[in-house]
Amino acid sequence: MYHLKIYLITFLVVFAMCCGCSSKEEKKIAYFKKGNAHFEKQEYKSAEIEFKNTLQIDPQYVEAYTQLGKTYLKLGNPKGAFQAYSMVARLDPVNTDAQLKLASFYFLGKQFKESREKVDAVLSKEPHNTEAQFLLAGILERTENLQEASSVLNKIIERDDKQTRAYIGLSRIMMQQGKLSEAENTLKQALRMNSKAIDAQLALFRFYNRHKKYDQAETQIKKTIDTHPQHAGLYRVLGSFYFSRNQKAKAEKAYLKAIETAPENVTSYMVIAGFYDATGSKDKTLSMYKKALEREPEDIRIMHAIAGFYVKNRRIEEAENTISRILKQRPKYFPTRMLKGELAVQKREFDDAIGIFDQLIKEEPTSARSHYFK
Repeated sequence: MYHLKIYLITFLVVFAMCCGCSSKEEKKIAYFKKGNAHFEKQEYKSAEIEFKNTLQIDPQYVEAYTQLGKTYLKLGNPKGAFQAYSMVARLDPVNTDAQLKLASFYFLGKQFKESREKVDAVLSKEPHNTEAQFLLAGILERTENLQEASSVLNKIIERDDKQTRAYIGLSRIMMQQGKLSEAENTLKQALRMNSKAIDAQLALFRFYNRHKKYDQAETQIKKTIDTHPQHAGLYRVLGSFYFSRNQKAKAEKAYLKAIETAPENVTSYMVIAGFYDATGSKDKTLSMYKKALEREPEDIRIMHAIAGFYVKNRRIEEAENTISRILKQRPKYFPTRMLKGELAVQKREFDDAIGIFDQLIKEEPTSARSHYFK
């Protein structure tokens, strides 16, 4: 009888443990699926919450960190994305994508030594990894090793002569060396290899624009639009070209065409809002910002732009409400905390303002704007 009780208790404990483990695994998968569903619907703040819930159950879940990194990029939180991809790289050291993501972050932060270490680690295992080679070429170019950078790009072309990014990189290096004719011909060679490549078409447009060949630049961007009439970004480029030439009516028409082509693309609304702001059309500026926010209601960057508009135009109550909304979601968001300090200056709450700027300077000592306002 005694032994029977022992067996029964042991069975119940094991059963309970199995049920508990099963329940945790089920919850983890459920949270992860919810996060992916929110991500697909572009509900990025909700996706972040679900992926964090997943990781509370299983802190070693690599896929959840990967998705969280992607989510943070969508939310405009590069620091969070860097931390997420760092965890992926730590938990899965052979994860090439994570290593290259980290290399890209270091590159963008001008930490070329750290970026090179990550790239070299990838290339030691995958010598022909094209993305790693492009990053290596970029590092070499930014550290003024132009000949080495050219050599890497030529190796990419030798392996795949339709890699237009390599031609663009070579052209950029040639421009730095003062070889303008060769740079132009290299871009034309890229288009001979792939006549519909948008990146090469745009690079040629920018080449002409940069060197004040404005008629050729306009012809090239219009030709690109004819090739890709449903690409909203091309109309934005055309609008910016006209705006730089002080052809405001043509610029507005091009920007509106971008919205017409892709009504759900928030970038077009943000760009034309900036155009209206620069030309003094305050009502149109705010209207476009709000239309962008309607389409991406969780986007911190759009909310921040609206807050900046309110601060700039001394609409204090609206600025306070928008800033509070942003900092409730992202308490450490540096740009909006800067706006909060600027607003405190407007309200002549100088002690509060100095406290804010002191903290910002402590976090980022090279922030010129923080020093200026202090």
